[in-house]
Amino acid sequence: MACLQGSPAFANEEHGAPPAKEEPKAPKVEYIKEDGIPGRGGYVYKHVAKPKFEEPKVAPKLPPKEPPKPAEKEDPHAKKEEGHGEAKSEEAHGEPKKEEKKEEGHGEAKKEEGHGGGHGGHEEKKPVVAAVSAVYDPAVIKLDGNNRPHTPVLFSNTYADYFVCHKTIKDKYRETVLAEMNTFADRMGLPRAQDMPCMIKIAKPNTKFPGAVYIEFYVDEKSEKECIKRGECGSTRVVMLFPKDKTGKKSKEIYRSYVLTDEKKFRRSNFCVSPEGQLLGEKNCYVALNPDWLFN
Repeated sequence: MACLQGSPAFANEEHGAPPAKEEPKAPKVEYIKEDGIPGRGGYVYKHVAKPKFEEPKVAPKLPPKEPPKPAEKEDPHAKKEEGHGEAKSEEAHGEPKKEEKKEEGHGEAKKEEGHGGGHGGHEEKKPVVAAVSAVYDPAVIKLDGNNRPHTPVLFSNTYADYFVCHKTIKDKYRETVLAEMNTFADRMGLPRAQDMPCMIKIAKPNTKFPGAVYIEFYVDEKSEKECIKRGECGSTRVVMLFPKDKTGKKSKEIYRSYVLTDEKKFRRSNFCVSPEGQLLGEKNCYVALNPDWLFN
């Protein structure tokens, strides 16, 4: 009995059995609209629908917050409420005001605001650092927060804006793209693309892939003028930079989706190359990275 009195009480003896856990509900599954394949027991097997691919939306820029008001503005009101103090008499004669004007007129604070003869204005004009793209790797291509080059637009037509490759694409990456493009042209028996000019093309909103980033080369001067000025590319030599994660929250892996055409020979082919330079197939990179895209 002494041993039982000294032993601790168990939780089950005081509170009873624990309540039964509720089983989680089965997830809702959406199936593709099709007849399906009948199986045993009267079941019909259908393909499960996968989430649709959505293009990322650029979040609108929020206006800057207003800085908090300094607490020093309350001091003049306190002086007015005193009424009979020395501070009020000095304000009536204008002595403090003269001191303030002298300090503001000849001090460094006024020069910093740009009113001191133009010497302080240079300090305020600091170079604005442009935003960096969250989707495209700057080691490959330098773009701003809107996924556009920092350089000005050189040409523009109905379908796209054109920028020069210089100062935007790394030379080594440009040479890699051109070498892969000409390898595919040799396989198709088409003319090779020339080294210059090299253009960056940003698709406009009314196109099939709005905002898409392309690197474009040309087989000759005639095809260059037709593509840039008229938007008619009979001999296409272009690669679309296809980011695997278009939200920019994960890694910045950029796949290369090539398109080569020749209207005279009625030839058109697509090729997808991984960031490491591996050929994933003769197809668009979206199809190569999403094998079940037909069921979406």
